Order: sequence, then structure tokens, then C-alpha cells
Amino acid sequence: MYKAYKDDNRVEIILVYISEAHPVRKSENAANPKSPKDITQAKTAKERIIAADACMKGLKFTMPILIDLPGEGKSDSMVGVVERAYRGRPAATVIVDLDGKIAFYSRGPRGVQPKKADEVIKSLIAKGGFAKSADTKTP
Repeated sequence: MYKAYKDDNRVEIILVYISEAHPVRKSENAANPKSPKDITQAKTAKERIIAADACMKGLKFTMPILIDLPGEGKSDSMVGVVERAYRGRPAATVIVDLDGKIAFYSRGPRGVQPKKADEVIKSLIAKGGFAKSADTKTP
């Protein structure tokens, strides 16, 4: 979907890195991972940033990325703000309209529905970016 919409200024596709999907238990390169195979479960914000960078480079992703970090007062947990708001683990596709309402939500990896998500994006573009309240679903 990113490739389909990357040059369309009406749509912005962003990967939000929530946590390590398939961390390894131990890695000799944990402090400086070279690929996703070196990524351990992050215990600090800095480790999550390093892991996200290694993941993006290792998988050769070119889309913009945001890294979900724990909110203030949540220092004892690595659960981030986006994960709390959108229940994004293990993976989720969330389409937010210009009003800030969730126009589409699917949870993956098996629940990912790219064709349905694309239909919703096209519908939002046709409507000028705003979903009618009856069309809006919340997770």
C-alpha cells in the first residue's frame, strides 16, 4: 500500500514500530544489530530505536517509520502510546480520517485486509478525507 500511495499527497502511510515481533533470546550483536536476526526484546527506549533501525534496514523498508515509545509515567513498561491506543500487537492496520476518527481497523497478521483497507482509503479520498459517522468503526 505504501508503494501505491507514496506519491499521493492526500494519503500518508506510516509504519509504527510497536515492538520486536520475533526477537531472539541472545545475540552477539544485540547492542548493534545488523539485521532482524540480531534483534532481542527491547528493555529501554534506546534499544527499541536501535532495533527499529536494524529492522528497517534489514528488511529494506523505505516507508516513513515512527517508533512507539512508552508514555510518561509508564517507565516500568515498554508498552507504548500507540499500542495502548490502537491495540497494535502483533500487527494492525489502522486508517484514521482527517477528523481523527478510525475509519478502518484490522488486526493481524492473519486479520490484515489490504484490499478492504485500500477500498476505505479510496472511499475517504472520494469523500474528501472525511468519513461519515456511520462508516466509522472503533477497535
